[in-house]
Amino acid sequence: MERAGIYARVSVKHYNRKDLTIENQVLAAGRYIDGNNMVLEDVYSDRGFSGMDFERPAWKRLVKDIKCHKLDTVVVKDFSRIGRNYIQTGEYIEKFFPKHGIRLVAVAEGYDSRDGIGGFNAGLENIINEWYARESGRKVSIAKQYQKANGGYTGGTVPYGYCLAAENGLRMLKEDASMEIIKKIKEMHHQGFTSRETAEWLNSQKINRPSVYNKTREVYCTSGSYLEWDAGSVRRLW
Repeated sequence: MERAGIYARVSVKHYNRKDLTIENQVLAAGRYIDGNNMVLEDVYSDRGFSGMDFERPAWKRLVKDIKCHKLDTVVVKDFSRIGRNYIQTGEYIEKFFPKHGIRLVAVAEGYDSRDGIGGFNAGLENIINEWYARESGRKVSIAKQYQKANGGYTGGTVPYGYCLAAENGLRMLKEDASMEIIKKIKEMHHQGFTSRETAEWLNSQKINRPSVYNKTREVYCTSGSYLEWDAGSVRRLW
């Protein structure tokens, strides 16, 4: 029977992703092995190691065992478990494994090097796409840091009473027409009006709630339908 080894890897930032836990990777690979008349020789798992680092302890042990002819097949959940440096990953998949007669199976990609089913190109594309995603995320983070350091707004939905304005490449909060309502609410609060009484006054004036204002940019309701204020919506603005 074919002697199979499972390789699994998880980096620190992926610990909370259930589909990428060591246990789930081993489970997926193990099912493949059980269903294809192989015998599991060993499980090689690196926990807390980046896919850019090929000096991982379990990976090095796997490579050593391959060189010692202890395995016939290596099963992984997907290509990115092997590594995220697509050049080095490609070297192992295209050169190292074939040189040592190793059959490689990537379960998620449906890749089997023995039968030529699936393909490394699909896995390579996934690796490259993930790399671009990480780079995009990094650039967004840098942009937010720049905005924050220079007094720019880095939040999502703009708070009621403000609008966004661009100044020297920065997203700045500026007071808009709804600020008069914020000031009136705070004034009534200081005068001793309850949140319910304030809500009743806002409704009597047909003043749009923040959620409606964000969509219509109209301070006062001009349509037939009107969403009333309640005590809670007033308190959130105190």
